[in-house]
Amino acid sequence: MKMKQIVACAALVAASSVAAPAFAGATGNVGVFSDYMFRGVTQTGGAAVQGGLDYAFDSGFYLGTWGSNLNFAGSGGDGTEVDFYTGYAGKVGDLGFDVGALYYYYSEAEETAPATSPDTLELYAGLTYGPVGVKYYYTSEYFGTDKSASYVNFTLAQPLTETLTLTANIGLNDGDGVKAAFGDSYIDYSLGLAKSLDAGFTATFQIVTTDQDPAYGGGPDSDSPKVVFGLKKVFDL
Repeated sequence: MKMKQIVACAALVAASSVAAPAFAGATGNVGVFSDYMFRGVTQTGGAAVQGGLDYAFDSGFYLGTWGSNLNFAGSGGDGTEVDFYTGYAGKVGDLGFDVGALYYYYSEAEETAPATSPDTLELYAGLTYGPVGVKYYYTSEYFGTDKSASYVNFTLAQPLTETLTLTANIGLNDGDGVKAAFGDSYIDYSLGLAKSLDAGFTATFQIVTTDQDPAYGGGPDSDSPKVVFGLKKVFDL
């Protein structure tokens, strides 16, 4: 994988899902997944171990950090991604809102290609109403391309039972930065189930795909559905 593709994949790694903590106080999370998919693009080509820390204030402000291993096969892009984010979340009646900023840091990329560092600052704003949500992300420098890009994400989290939730996602990746990295804008999709278990564990199953043209930067299997399994634990600190 060429460096431009590494940069693009790194960009897709972290911004997938930043959510404000649901209550005041400190929480942690740790999980293992069969693959690390970000906006339809694999970041590990295999197993991923991830974890994070969050702190929510009574006022609605929150901050946190999250990390994962990376492995871009054949590229020398193995390493670690660490994200830092802060924002403000609240509700107006039944309408929830969330605004904030997210910074992506990639340790190996800094060492191997500092001139084209994928480290990126992204701003986001989102709304939720019942089980549906929409979130918009924007960066003026898309992960080493020095071009702007945006991501609009539509989500569904519909409870089926007290412990089982249907999840779905459609996201539009657009802008000059995305086109420079992948050859064109593209849409990613996912459909899955999340099962709440005892002791704060959640098991997940997802099918993830995109409409990327394999002839572009997505690679030969970029438009093939991927199946991802995960197990995550959330705990109070």
